Amino acid sequence: MQNLIVGICIVLGLFVGMSVQAQSENWVQTDLGEGVSIKYPQTPSKREMDGGVTLFRLKTADSLAVLTVLVRDLSSMGISAEQLSEAAETTEFWDQVQSSALQALSNSKLLKTERIQVNDQPALTLDLEFPRDGKVNVISQLIFVKGIKSYTVNFNSLEQKGDPAVKETYFASLKF
Repeated sequence: MQNLIVGICIVLGLFVGMSVQAQSENWVQTDLGEGVSIKYPQTPSKREMDGGVTLFRLKTADSLAVLTVLVRDLSSMGISAEQLSEAAETTEFWDQVQSSALQALSNSKLLKTERIQVNDQPALTLDLEFPRDGKVNVISQLIFVKGIKSYTVNFNSLEQKGDPAVKETYFASLKF
């Protein structure tokens, strides 16, 4: 009986893995600049905003998640790419990034934070819970810098109903 259960779990795991792979193969690769790209289930909207910010945004077909990337050009701050890269190696830099992320999303509650390496680059992941329209949403963020730009990759699970497979595929598709 135990072998049967293990066998079923293995088959289900393979099926889910193949579904995620097949799903990501149909996704649209989006160039974010500086050699950074990510895939979306469909072509995202792109909006140039004040302050050197570019927003890529897509609401999933089931309307349960919003996938966004904010790209900020930091050259107007008077720093070089080398200075930014050096700063990103310090704890103080990431503490400030975390504090800014919490301030940007008022009434948010920090669920999880972790400093990680992505392609040998320092990065920060955050999971934040925040109320909107009487519902509780959870946003997962991956924040990193490359060149003279900062990137914030977001998966906003509306009412905590966003598909975890879409989230996994979205973050895994990030290349730089």
